[in-house]
Amino acid sequence: MIGLPDNDDWYSTPRSFVEKYKKPLLYALAVIITLGTILIVFAIIHAHPSPREPLCPKIEPLVPTFNRSIDTILNDPTYKKQSIHRLSSAVKIPTVVQDNNPSPHDDPDFYYHFQEFQDFLKLTFPLVHSQLHLQKVNKFGLLYTWQGSNDTLAPLLLMSHQDVVPVNEATLSEWEYPPFSGHYDPETDFIWGRGSNDCKNLLIAQLEAIEQLLADGYAAPERTLLLSLGFDEEASGNHGAKHLSEFITNKYGNDSLYAILDEGEGIVEVDKGIFVAAPVVTEKGYVDVIVTINGHGGHSSIPPDHTTIGIAAQLIAALEDSPASKAFQFHDDNPVYGFLTCTAEHSESISKKSRNIILNAIKKSKKTLQALTDFLVNDSRLRDLIRTTTAIDKIQGGVKANALPEDTSFLINHRVDLHSSVNKTLQSDIDLIKDIAKKFNYGVSFMGETLLEETELGSIDIIFERPLEPAPLSPHKGPVWDILTGTIQDVFQNGVLDEDEDIYVTTSLFSGNTDTKYYWNLSKNIYRFNPSIIDEDLAKTLHSVNEHVDVPGHLSAVAFIYEYIVNVNQYGNSD
Repeated sequence: MIGLPDNDDWYSTPRSFVEKYKKPLLYALAVIITLGTILIVFAIIHAHPSPREPLCPKIEPLVPTFNRSIDTILNDPTYKKQSIHRLSSAVKIPTVVQDNNPSPHDDPDFYYHFQEFQDFLKLTFPLVHSQLHLQKVNKFGLLYTWQGSNDTLAPLLLMSHQDVVPVNEATLSEWEYPPFSGHYDPETDFIWGRGSNDCKNLLIAQLEAIEQLLADGYAAPERTLLLSLGFDEEASGNHGAKHLSEFITNKYGNDSLYAILDEGEGIVEVDKGIFVAAPVVTEKGYVDVIVTINGHGGHSSIPPDHTTIGIAAQLIAALEDSPASKAFQFHDDNPVYGFLTCTAEHSESISKKSRNIILNAIKKSKKTLQALTDFLVNDSRLRDLIRTTTAIDKIQGGVKANALPEDTSFLINHRVDLHSSVNKTLQSDIDLIKDIAKKFNYGVSFMGETLLEETELGSIDIIFERPLEPAPLSPHKGPVWDILTGTIQDVFQNGVLDEDEDIYVTTSLFSGNTDTKYYWNLSKNIYRFNPSIIDEDLAKTLHSVNEHVDVPGHLSAVAFIYEYIVNVNQYGNSD
């Protein structure tokens, strides 16, 4: 047969071939199998990516051994009734401040209602006033000290403020109930009135928690507890918190406090049954810029091309439209990213596209950070957290219809971005004002220094007030943070929310400033947190018509402060 050997040796040929190439064949086969396995595994992973570590995991609740009254505070009808009376009575006392207030030493009568309020506190919280040491700083600032048994431990400081913003009399008819009635509506479970949500609710909750701990026989804590109550936070705290912080610094020294907890962001429901608590770990900066256009008067029948009011209008339009006011930029260290990731990971209502934009920003590439910037710019609730804001809040000019205004002034309020500074913000304003001044032939001065010589038309004068750089970023890892967040998790997950509801704790940022700006030297651990669930309607009435607070939210704040004091002493006594 053609092609086949004519003897039996042909059977031996394959065997010889196999024996000769046995090892290389087995090696090749192993390589093929290995490569095939890798390709199959790669295909599986590509089709079903392995789960990454969550960016916003559930925090372990921190449960205290002393929690005698937590359930009473949250659920007892008698306690609730008493708490309503205490907060309602506090709201009835109109501790109003203006933008500029006299010194308490120069005009104590101006602070008449603050004395009334402090008399009310003394009557309402007898155990606090008999067992804690009260010192009055600059007459109306209150510093309560619950002396600890271990002087080597740094004190814990709780803060809030006694003052409230004024009520615009033109809006009185729009209020559901008179703004200082402290009215309680059992149908809505709301207490109405100015200060009910900013922040007499927190102040009363702090005192209620301490009063209840004393009533429960809670022994003097190892760690000293301080409670600092300013009286002009709504006017930048120059008479209250500023003096209180200096007093505390003189007594304890710099970097002397374990942690500071003041008013701040609350807890929000980001989806049905999904809540996010986000203590604020830093604040934007602040500066007021006052611009005055000095010109010449005359009869309005012979006007110049632009009156000083007209020049002011040109400046205001340019400032509001300036590139600096629209310089949005998300940076990966912005603590608002914590809130965003919690929402993206746990809310089903957020779109897939939005979720991907938020979660992909963790890659920190130019593309992913810009995508998140663009996303935030389109959300009016979030966009101001990634830029320096410009708000024209006051304007004054002119005295009569037939008289040209000799001078016109306006005030610009800036909230300075975390990655900017007061100097950068001022320089941006100066550059823009100089451009307008050149266009309309005006001089310019800054804080009395001539930048452009005054012309025959006049000069534009610029000064600034209340400069404040962005706040230092407080740690959001480590034992101090863990005690704060573990307490939030326990109180709300195990005490306030239903079984089918969940809460996550992370970081956040807001545009406002609190009295903590005077306390930066006292602790690196400064947190601003309102331990209550806040809905959008509650937030909208802050500093506005129909300010109100829900009673369950107030009671949750009492429970949180009670437990936080205990947890700090149980778990945090190892400075």
